[in-house]
Amino acid sequence: MEALAIAWRFSTRKLRVIIRPIQKVFGFSVIRDTSSQKIIDLSTYLTETDTKISELPKSYRDLFKNDSDIDDELFVNTSNNIHNLKKVYEAWAEGVSTNAAIIGERGSGKSTLIHTFQKTLPEDLNILNVNIEYSTWKEEQALSFLSAQFDIKDVKRPETLVRAINDQKESRVVFIEGLQNLYLRNINGFDALEILWLVISETKENIFWVVSCSRYAWDFLSKAKGVETHFTHLFYTDLVSDEQMFEVIMSRHDKSAYRLLFEPDESTRKSRAYRKRLHKPAEAQEYLKKEFFNRLTEISKGNISVAILLWLRSIKKVEGRTITILPFNSADIESLDLLTSEVLFVLASLLLHDSLRVAELCRVMNISLSESRVLLSRLKSRGILLESNGLYRVNQLVFRQVIRMLKKRNIVH
Repeated sequence: MEALAIAWRFSTRKLRVIIRPIQKVFGFSVIRDTSSQKIIDLSTYLTETDTKISELPKSYRDLFKNDSDIDDELFVNTSNNIHNLKKVYEAWAEGVSTNAAIIGERGSGKSTLIHTFQKTLPEDLNILNVNIEYSTWKEEQALSFLSAQFDIKDVKRPETLVRAINDQKESRVVFIEGLQNLYLRNINGFDALEILWLVISETKENIFWVVSCSRYAWDFLSKAKGVETHFTHLFYTDLVSDEQMFEVIMSRHDKSAYRLLFEPDESTRKSRAYRKRLHKPAEAQEYLKKEFFNRLTEISKGNISVAILLWLRSIKKVEGRTITILPFNSADIESLDLLTSEVLFVLASLLLHDSLRVAELCRVMNISLSESRVLLSRLKSRGILLESNGLYRVNQLVFRQVIRMLKKRNIVH
Protein backbone atom coordinates (compact mmCIF):
# COMPACT_ATOMS: atom_id res chain seq x y z
CA MET A 1 0.00 0.00 0.00
CA GLU A 2 2.83 2.38 0.92
CA ALA A 3 4.71 1.47 -2.27
CA LEU A 4 1.56 2.19 -4.27
CA ALA A 5 1.21 5.63 -2.65
CA ILE A 6 4.83 6.48 -3.44
CA ALA A 7 4.35 5.34 -7.04
CA TRP A 8 1.21 7.50 -7.32
CA ARG A 9 2.94 10.64 -6.05
CA PHE A 10 5.89 10.05 -8.39
CA SER A 11 3.66 9.47 -11.43
CA THR A 12 1.47 12.55 -10.79
CA ARG A 13 4.55 14.73 -10.35
CA LYS A 14 5.95 13.48 -13.65
CA LEU A 15 2.59 13.96 -15.32
CA ARG A 16 2.49 17.61 -14.24
CA VAL A 17 5.96 18.14 -15.71
CA ILE A 18 4.73 16.76 -19.04
CA ILE A 19 1.33 18.53 -19.04
CA ARG A 20 2.48 22.09 -18.14
CA PRO A 21 4.36 22.74 -21.44
CA ILE A 22 1.35 21.39 -23.36
CA GLN A 23 -0.98 23.70 -21.41
CA LYS A 24 1.12 26.69 -22.37
CA VAL A 25 1.04 25.76 -26.05
CA PHE A 26 -2.74 25.55 -26.11
CA GLY A 27 -3.31 28.51 -23.75
CA PHE A 28 -4.76 26.53 -20.86
CA SER A 29 -2.07 27.21 -18.26
CA VAL A 30 -3.11 28.37 -14.82
CA ILE A 31 -2.13 32.01 -14.36
CA ARG A 32 -0.66 32.85 -10.98
CA ASP A 33 -0.60 36.43 -9.76
CA THR A 34 3.05 37.07 -9.04
CA SER A 35 2.51 40.80 -8.69
CA SER A 36 0.80 40.50 -5.30
CA GLN A 37 2.65 40.02 -2.07
CA LYS A 38 2.83 36.57 -0.53
CA ILE A 39 0.17 35.75 2.06
CA ILE A 40 1.36 34.81 5.53
CA ASP A 41 -0.33 33.16 8.48
CA LEU A 42 -2.19 35.51 10.84
CA SER A 43 -0.38 34.45 14.03
CA THR A 44 2.98 34.83 12.27
CA TYR A 45 1.94 38.23 10.94
CA LEU A 46 0.90 39.54 14.36
CA THR A 47 3.97 38.16 16.12
CA GLU A 48 6.34 39.50 13.47
CA THR A 49 4.71 42.94 13.56
CA ASP A 50 4.95 43.28 17.35
CA THR A 51 8.57 42.11 17.27
CA LYS A 52 9.58 44.39 14.41
CA ILE A 53 8.04 47.51 15.94
CA SER A 54 9.42 46.81 19.43
CA GLU A 55 12.94 46.45 18.02
CA LEU A 56 12.91 49.86 16.30
CA PRO A 57 14.73 52.77 17.97
CA LYS A 58 12.39 54.43 20.48
CA SER A 59 13.06 57.87 19.01
CA TYR A 60 11.79 56.64 15.66
CA ARG A 61 8.74 54.84 17.12
CA ASP A 62 7.77 58.01 18.97
CA LEU A 63 7.52 59.93 15.70
CA PHE A 64 4.81 57.53 14.53
CA LYS A 65 2.63 57.48 17.63
CA ASN A 66 -1.08 57.66 16.85
CA ASP A 67 -1.75 60.43 19.35
CA SER A 68 -4.60 62.77 18.45
CA ASP A 69 -2.74 65.81 19.79
CA ILE A 70 0.27 65.64 17.50
CA ASP A 71 2.84 68.31 16.70
CA ASP A 72 1.42 70.88 14.26
CA GLU A 73 4.40 70.29 11.98
CA LEU A 74 3.41 66.62 11.63
CA PHE A 75 -0.27 67.24 10.89
CA VAL A 76 -1.32 66.83 7.24
CA ASN A 77 -4.46 68.81 6.47
CA THR A 78 -6.08 66.30 4.10
CA SER A 79 -8.92 67.63 1.90
CA ASN A 80 -8.22 71.08 3.40
CA ASN A 81 -10.53 70.12 6.28
CA ILE A 82 -9.17 72.62 8.80
CA HIS A 83 -9.72 75.61 6.52
CA ASN A 84 -13.22 74.48 5.51
CA LEU A 85 -14.25 73.65 9.07
CA LYS A 86 -13.06 77.09 10.17
CA LYS A 87 -15.27 78.71 7.51
CA VAL A 88 -18.31 76.79 8.79
CA TYR A 89 -17.59 77.96 12.34
CA GLU A 90 -17.20 81.59 11.21
CA ALA A 91 -20.56 81.39 9.42
CA TRP A 92 -22.15 80.14 12.67
CA ALA A 93 -20.48 82.96 14.63
CA GLU A 94 -22.11 85.42 12.23
CA GLY A 95 -25.57 83.99 12.90
CA VAL A 96 -25.90 81.31 10.23
CA SER A 97 -27.39 78.03 11.48
CA THR A 98 -24.54 75.58 10.79
CA ASN A 99 -22.97 72.49 12.33
CA ALA A 100 -20.58 69.76 11.20
CA ALA A 101 -20.05 66.01 11.18
CA ILE A 102 -16.61 64.43 10.83
CA ILE A 103 -16.67 60.94 9.32
CA GLY A 104 -13.95 58.35 8.86
CA GLU A 105 -12.70 54.90 9.75
CA ARG A 106 -11.27 54.32 13.19
CA GLY A 107 -7.69 55.56 13.11
CA SER A 108 -8.18 57.84 10.13
CA GLY A 109 -7.60 61.05 12.12
CA LYS A 110 -11.02 62.28 13.33
CA SER A 111 -9.74 63.14 16.82
CA THR A 112 -6.59 64.69 15.38
CA LEU A 113 -8.68 66.92 13.12
CA ILE A 114 -10.83 68.03 16.07
CA HIS A 115 -7.86 68.78 18.34
CA THR A 116 -6.00 70.64 15.61
CA PHE A 117 -9.10 72.65 14.68
CA GLN A 118 -9.56 73.66 18.32
CA LYS A 119 -6.16 75.37 18.24
CA THR A 120 -7.50 77.77 15.56
CA LEU A 121 -10.45 78.94 17.69
CA PRO A 122 -10.41 82.08 19.88
CA GLU A 123 -8.71 81.44 23.23
CA ASP A 124 -11.60 82.88 25.26
CA LEU A 125 -14.19 80.67 23.55
CA ASN A 126 -16.00 78.19 25.80
CA ILE A 127 -15.26 74.70 24.43
CA LEU A 128 -16.85 71.49 25.66
CA ASN A 129 -15.29 68.15 24.67
CA VAL A 130 -17.56 65.11 24.99
CA ASN A 131 -16.16 61.64 24.35
CA ILE A 132 -18.69 58.79 24.24
CA GLU A 133 -16.58 55.70 25.01
CA TYR A 134 -19.32 53.19 25.83
CA SER A 135 -22.65 52.32 24.23
CA THR A 136 -25.21 54.84 25.48
CA TRP A 137 -28.36 53.97 23.57
CA LYS A 138 -31.20 54.08 26.09
CA GLU A 139 -33.14 57.30 26.69
CA GLU A 140 -32.35 57.45 30.41
CA GLN A 141 -28.65 56.75 29.69
CA ALA A 142 -28.46 59.57 27.13
CA LEU A 143 -30.26 62.07 29.38
CA SER A 144 -28.01 61.25 32.32
CA PHE A 145 -24.83 61.41 30.22
CA LEU A 146 -25.63 64.65 28.35
CA SER A 147 -26.95 66.47 31.42
CA ALA A 148 -23.74 65.59 33.28
CA GLN A 149 -21.66 67.07 30.45
CA PHE A 150 -23.57 70.37 30.69
CA ASP A 151 -23.55 70.27 34.52
CA ILE A 152 -27.35 70.06 34.72
CA LYS A 153 -29.16 68.04 37.40
CA ASP A 154 -32.54 66.34 37.79
CA VAL A 155 -33.26 65.82 34.08
CA LYS A 156 -36.07 63.39 33.34
CA ARG A 157 -37.21 64.46 29.88
CA PRO A 158 -35.41 65.65 26.70
CA GLU A 159 -37.37 68.93 26.69
CA THR A 160 -36.12 69.69 30.19
CA LEU A 161 -32.52 69.20 29.05
CA VAL A 162 -33.01 71.50 26.05
CA ARG A 163 -34.59 74.22 28.20
CA ALA A 164 -31.79 74.01 30.78
CA ILE A 165 -29.05 74.27 28.13
CA ASN A 166 -30.71 77.30 26.52
CA ASP A 167 -31.13 78.93 29.92
CA GLN A 168 -27.34 78.94 30.27
CA LYS A 169 -27.32 81.45 27.36
CA GLU A 170 -23.62 80.98 26.70
CA SER A 171 -22.10 80.73 23.23
CA ARG A 172 -19.88 77.69 23.01
CA VAL A 173 -18.51 75.00 20.74
CA VAL A 174 -19.38 71.41 21.63
CA PHE A 175 -17.39 68.50 20.19
CA ILE A 176 -18.95 65.06 20.51
CA GLU A 177 -16.64 62.18 19.62
CA GLY A 178 -18.08 58.71 19.14
CA LEU A 179 -21.55 59.14 17.62
CA GLN A 180 -21.41 55.42 16.77
CA ASN A 181 -21.79 54.70 20.50
CA LEU A 182 -25.17 56.44 20.72
CA TYR A 183 -27.09 53.61 19.09
CA LEU A 184 -27.41 49.85 19.11
CA ARG A 185 -28.45 47.96 15.99
CA ASN A 186 -31.63 46.76 17.62
CA ILE A 187 -35.30 47.56 17.12
CA ASN A 188 -35.27 49.81 20.22
CA GLY A 189 -31.69 50.98 19.95
CA PHE A 190 -32.05 54.53 18.56
CA ASP A 191 -33.60 56.47 21.46
CA ALA A 192 -30.33 58.20 22.43
CA LEU A 193 -29.81 59.46 18.88
CA GLU A 194 -33.31 60.95 18.80
CA ILE A 195 -32.50 62.88 21.97
CA LEU A 196 -29.27 64.21 20.49
CA TRP A 197 -31.04 65.35 17.30
CA LEU A 198 -33.56 67.26 19.42
CA VAL A 199 -30.84 68.88 21.55
CA ILE A 200 -28.78 69.90 18.49
CA SER A 201 -31.74 71.36 16.61
CA GLU A 202 -33.07 73.32 19.62
CA THR A 203 -29.74 74.75 20.85
CA LYS A 204 -28.05 75.65 17.54
CA GLU A 205 -28.23 79.40 18.17
CA ASN A 206 -25.91 79.25 21.17
CA ILE A 207 -23.93 76.12 20.35
CA PHE A 208 -21.79 75.21 17.36
CA TRP A 209 -21.96 71.41 17.25
CA VAL A 210 -19.21 69.23 15.80
CA VAL A 211 -19.84 65.47 15.92
CA SER A 212 -17.53 62.64 14.81
CA CYS A 213 -18.66 59.20 13.69
CA SER A 214 -17.00 56.05 12.36
CA ARG A 215 -17.41 55.43 8.64
CA TYR A 216 -19.45 52.21 8.74
CA ALA A 217 -21.80 53.38 11.49
CA TRP A 218 -22.41 56.55 9.47
CA ASP A 219 -23.19 54.57 6.31
CA PHE A 220 -25.64 52.38 8.23
CA LEU A 221 -27.31 55.32 9.99
CA SER A 222 -27.60 57.18 6.69
CA LYS A 223 -29.61 54.32 5.21
CA ALA A 224 -31.59 53.49 8.35
CA LYS A 225 -32.16 56.91 9.91
CA GLY A 226 -31.05 59.63 7.47
CA VAL A 227 -28.33 60.86 9.83
CA GLU A 228 -26.88 63.27 7.25
CA THR A 229 -30.06 65.40 7.33
CA HIS A 230 -29.13 66.63 10.82
CA PHE A 231 -25.87 68.28 9.68
CA THR A 232 -25.19 71.16 7.33
CA HIS A 233 -21.59 70.18 6.53
CA LEU A 234 -19.80 66.83 6.29
CA PHE A 235 -16.03 66.29 6.49
CA TYR A 236 -14.20 63.04 5.74
CA THR A 237 -10.84 62.04 7.18
CA ASP A 238 -10.23 58.83 5.21
CA LEU A 239 -10.13 60.30 1.70
CA VAL A 240 -6.35 60.52 1.44
CA SER A 241 -4.54 60.67 -1.90
CA ASP A 242 -1.21 59.02 -2.74
CA GLU A 243 0.55 62.37 -2.36
CA GLN A 244 -1.03 63.09 1.02
CA MET A 245 -0.23 59.61 2.35
CA PHE A 246 3.38 60.13 1.25
CA GLU A 247 3.39 63.45 3.12
CA VAL A 248 1.89 61.87 6.27
CA ILE A 249 4.69 59.29 6.47
CA MET A 250 7.58 61.42 5.26
CA SER A 251 6.75 64.44 7.43
CA ARG A 252 7.34 62.17 10.42
CA HIS A 253 10.31 60.31 8.99
CA ASP A 254 12.06 63.57 8.02
CA LYS A 255 12.10 64.53 11.70
CA SER A 256 14.50 61.63 12.26
CA ALA A 257 18.18 61.50 11.36
CA TYR A 258 17.82 58.35 9.21
CA ARG A 259 18.11 57.96 5.47
CA LEU A 260 15.91 55.49 3.59
CA LEU A 261 16.89 52.59 1.39
CA PHE A 262 14.08 50.82 -0.47
CA GLU A 263 14.58 47.18 -1.45
CA PRO A 264 12.59 45.40 -4.16
CA ASP A 265 10.64 42.24 -3.49
CA GLU A 266 11.03 39.20 -5.73
CA SER A 267 8.37 40.15 -8.28
CA THR A 268 9.68 43.75 -8.57
CA ARG A 269 13.23 42.50 -9.01
CA LYS A 270 12.11 40.50 -12.05
CA SER A 271 10.07 43.33 -13.58
CA ARG A 272 11.33 45.05 -16.71
CA ALA A 273 10.45 48.52 -15.34
CA TYR A 274 12.79 48.02 -12.39
CA ARG A 275 15.63 46.23 -14.25
CA LYS A 276 16.00 49.01 -16.79
CA ARG A 277 16.69 51.45 -13.93
CA LEU A 278 19.36 49.34 -12.23
CA HIS A 279 22.24 51.26 -13.82
CA LYS A 280 20.89 54.48 -12.22
CA PRO A 281 20.62 53.82 -8.45
CA ALA A 282 18.91 57.13 -7.66
CA GLU A 283 16.29 56.50 -10.34
CA ALA A 284 15.77 52.93 -9.12
CA GLN A 285 15.25 54.18 -5.55
CA GLU A 286 12.71 56.73 -6.72
CA TYR A 287 10.85 54.02 -8.62
CA LEU A 288 10.77 51.70 -5.57
CA LYS A 289 9.62 54.54 -3.33
CA LYS A 290 6.75 55.43 -5.67
CA GLU A 291 5.68 51.78 -5.99
CA PHE A 292 5.77 51.36 -2.22
CA PHE A 293 3.57 54.37 -1.49
CA ASN A 294 1.13 53.50 -4.27
CA ARG A 295 0.62 50.11 -2.65
CA LEU A 296 0.52 51.62 0.84
CA THR A 297 -2.34 53.94 -0.14
CA GLU A 298 -4.14 51.15 -1.95
CA ILE A 299 -4.00 48.76 1.01
CA SER A 300 -4.67 51.31 3.76
CA LYS A 301 -7.55 52.93 1.81
CA GLY A 302 -6.79 56.32 3.30
CA ASN A 303 -6.62 55.10 6.91
CA ILE A 304 -3.59 56.85 8.37
CA SER A 305 -3.13 54.61 11.44
CA VAL A 306 -3.23 51.49 9.25
CA ALA A 307 -0.68 53.07 6.91
CA ILE A 308 1.63 53.91 9.84
CA LEU A 309 1.49 50.32 11.10
CA LEU A 310 2.29 48.98 7.63
CA TRP A 311 5.17 51.45 7.30
CA LEU A 312 6.73 50.36 10.59
CA ARG A 313 6.18 46.71 9.72
CA SER A 314 7.98 47.26 6.40
CA ILE A 315 11.23 48.24 8.09
CA LYS A 316 13.56 45.34 7.38
CA LYS A 317 16.51 46.60 9.41
CA VAL A 318 18.17 49.65 10.92
CA GLU A 319 21.91 49.85 10.38
CA GLY A 320 23.80 52.94 11.44
CA ARG A 321 21.79 55.85 10.10
CA THR A 322 20.08 53.84 7.35
CA ILE A 323 16.57 52.33 7.49
CA THR A 324 15.92 49.63 4.90
CA ILE A 325 12.32 49.31 3.68
CA LEU A 326 10.96 46.10 2.15
CA PRO A 327 7.42 45.83 0.66
CA PHE A 328 4.97 44.48 3.23
CA ASN A 329 3.08 41.19 3.17
CA SER A 330 -0.59 40.63 3.89
CA ALA A 331 -1.99 38.43 6.64
CA ASP A 332 -4.34 35.62 5.65
CA ILE A 333 -7.45 35.72 7.84
CA GLU A 334 -9.86 34.08 5.40
CA SER A 335 -8.25 30.68 5.91
CA LEU A 336 -9.11 30.64 9.63
CA ASP A 337 -11.49 27.80 10.39
CA LEU A 338 -13.48 29.90 12.87
CA LEU A 339 -14.79 32.35 10.25
CA THR A 340 -18.32 30.97 10.09
CA SER A 341 -21.25 33.09 8.93
CA GLU A 342 -22.04 33.85 12.59
CA VAL A 343 -18.50 35.10 13.20
CA LEU A 344 -18.63 37.23 10.06
CA PHE A 345 -21.75 38.97 11.37
CA VAL A 346 -20.01 39.51 14.71
CA LEU A 347 -17.17 41.28 12.88
CA ALA A 348 -19.68 43.32 10.87
CA SER A 349 -21.43 44.36 14.11
CA LEU A 350 -18.11 45.49 15.56
CA LEU A 351 -17.47 47.62 12.47
CA LEU A 352 -20.92 49.20 12.71
CA HIS A 353 -20.44 50.07 16.39
CA ASP A 354 -16.64 50.44 16.51
CA SER A 355 -16.61 48.53 19.82
CA LEU A 356 -19.04 46.38 21.82
CA ARG A 357 -19.28 44.66 25.18
CA VAL A 358 -20.45 41.08 25.64
CA ALA A 359 -23.97 42.07 26.71
CA GLU A 360 -24.36 44.54 23.83
CA LEU A 361 -23.39 41.94 21.24
CA CYS A 362 -26.16 39.73 22.70
CA ARG A 363 -28.77 42.34 21.78
CA VAL A 364 -27.32 43.09 18.36
CA MET A 365 -26.97 39.43 17.36
CA ASN A 366 -29.96 38.14 19.38
CA ILE A 367 -27.86 35.41 21.00
CA SER A 368 -27.27 34.28 24.57
CA LEU A 369 -24.73 35.85 26.90
CA SER A 370 -22.58 32.70 26.89
CA GLU A 371 -22.62 32.50 23.06
CA SER A 372 -21.58 36.15 22.86
CA ARG A 373 -18.73 35.64 25.32
CA VAL A 374 -17.45 32.54 23.48
CA LEU A 375 -17.53 34.22 20.06
CA LEU A 376 -15.65 37.31 21.25
CA SER A 377 -13.11 35.26 23.23
CA ARG A 378 -12.30 33.05 20.24
CA LEU A 379 -11.72 36.05 18.00
CA LYS A 380 -9.59 37.68 20.68
CA SER A 381 -7.48 34.54 21.11
CA ARG A 382 -6.75 34.52 17.36
CA GLY A 383 -5.63 38.14 17.43
CA ILE A 384 -8.49 39.46 15.28
CA LEU A 385 -10.01 41.36 18.21
CA LEU A 386 -8.51 43.37 21.05
CA GLU A 387 -10.19 43.85 24.42
CA SER A 388 -9.83 46.71 26.89
CA ASN A 389 -12.04 47.36 29.93
CA GLY A 390 -14.63 44.92 28.61
CA LEU A 391 -14.81 46.56 25.17
CA TYR A 392 -13.98 44.46 22.11
CA ARG A 393 -12.84 45.96 18.81
CA VAL A 394 -11.15 44.82 15.61
CA ASN A 395 -7.34 44.75 15.83
CA GLN A 396 -5.99 47.62 13.74
CA LEU A 397 -3.31 45.28 12.35
CA VAL A 398 -5.99 43.27 10.52
CA PHE A 399 -8.59 46.03 10.18
CA ARG A 400 -8.18 46.37 6.43
CA GLN A 401 -8.27 42.60 5.83
CA VAL A 402 -11.50 42.28 7.85
CA ILE A 403 -13.18 45.04 5.85
CA ARG A 404 -12.02 43.58 2.55
CA MET A 405 -13.33 40.14 3.53
CA LEU A 406 -16.73 41.47 4.67
CA LYS A 407 -17.13 43.49 1.49
CA LYS A 408 -16.19 40.45 -0.57
CA ARG A 409 -18.92 38.47 1.20
CA ASN A 410 -21.35 41.37 0.61
CA ILE A 411 -21.93 41.82 4.38
CA VAL A 412 -20.78 45.46 4.51
CA HIS A 413 -20.71 47.91 1.63
